[in-house]
Order: sequence, then structure tokens, then C-alpha cells
Amino acid sequence: MKQLSLFAMALLLAASIASCKKDTTNGKVVFGNTHGMSITSYDSTFHPEQYGHFSWGNTVDLDGDGENDVQFRSEDIGSAGLGHDVVTTLNCLNENIALLGDIINQENYLHIDSTSHTEDSIWWVIGVYYTYTCERIAETDSVVSMTEKLSLYANNANDGFGNDDTFMSTNVVLKNRSYTYPCEPEIGDHVTICYQISNENNCDVFPMDEAKYIGFKINENNQSRLGWMKVILHHDYVELLETAIQK
Repeated sequence: MKQLSLFAMALLLAASIASCKKDTTNGKVVFGNTHGMSITSYDSTFHPEQYGHFSWGNTVDLDGDGENDVQFRSEDIGSAGLGHDVVTTLNCLNENIALLGDIINQENYLHIDSTSHTEDSIWWVIGVYYTYTCERIAETDSVVSMTEKLSLYANNANDGFGNDDTFMSTNVVLKNRSYTYPCEPEIGDHVTICYQISNENNCDVFPMDEAKYIGFKINENNQSRLGWMKVILHHDYVELLETAIQK
């Protein structure tokens, strides 16, 4: 009877240990707290080639299973007329990886403005300006489209998250570019009308030049593992400092 009692106690202890392990795997994660986390340190900078239509991407295997999960991509795009600038994105490479944030329906607007003046008292010059933006400039701006997207969280150390938070497997823009096309004039009888189109991509704003944590969740074998990427976004490149995932 004593041996049976000891055996039962051993079973209860094993179940308790298994339960604790399960809680550690699926519980809340605090950014920067390495307890129960597998940490990988990096000394990586992801640069685009300057002043050329060159895209550069670096892939990262977050859970060590031999399959790349995310890609940091920086692309130097533009032209002599529009100028050059770098667009940086973070891309999910498979459906098992999802990023931490809010899923929003972003409205995109068209703002129309105009100016006019005369030259030599007989010639009218009229400017018509079309600005596409994700923020309403005036109450008269019209909604031209609506996009479902992930508003990515830029987290600080000691912030926390869990499985019940919102995740999305998608591509997100960390840094975008705004640009204006040259004027296209139409010349008529004593009048010149100049049409100009601008794109103000100012809603994809990830903090720059400071270390931030990007949370993620990986689903595999019907289980979820949480983790983070610690990065610094610069004007034309990204630094990856470390990744972490639950053991």
C-alpha cells in the first residue's frame, strides 16, 4: 500500500511538472525577460544598395526548424524626377508566423486643391493638385479605398503580451516614401492648367533610431510559441539585434 501511495505521488508530481512546462510555453511573454526563452544574438545590418533599383532582403529562421520565417527587405526606389528613397518592409514568409499588432481598416483619401493667377494680365495659370493620403486633410476629402492591414506594435522592454492578443500573418511597411509627380500642363486659349499628383504615405511610421521589440507567434504542431525580434530601424537600413522564442 505504501509503495502504491508513493507511485501515486510520483504521478501527481510528474503531472504538476508537465503542467508548469505547459504554462511556461503558452503563458505571457515580457519583452527583454529571458526566463524560459531561447535567445539568439545578431550583429546584422540590412542595407540596400544606394541610388539604384536594388532590393535587398535578409531572411531569419526564428524557431530553428530550418525554415525561414520572416524577411527584412529594404529597397531603394525612385527616379531622377521623383528622387530616391528607401522603403523597408517586414514580410512573413509562411502562414505559421504572425506578427503582434492591431488589425485596422485604413481609409485612403483624395484631397483636391487648386490655385490660380494671371501673367501679363491676359494669361491665366491654374494649378490643380491631387493628393492621395491615409489621413484626411479637409472635411471635403473623399474616401477612395479602404485597406485591411496590421498596425504593427513597436514595443519597449518590460511590455508584455500573450496568446490572446491580436496577430496577423502579413507583410508590413516599416518605412515608406512620399513622392510627387512632375506637373502635366494643358495649354489652351490664354490659359495653362497644371495637374499634379502626390502620394503622401505617412501612416506607416515605425520609430526610428531606437531599439524596439516586435512580437510574434509561431503555430506548429497545434501549439503556439511566442517570441520577439529586437531591431533598430534607420533611415536606409535595419539592425537586427536579437530574436527570442519560448523554449
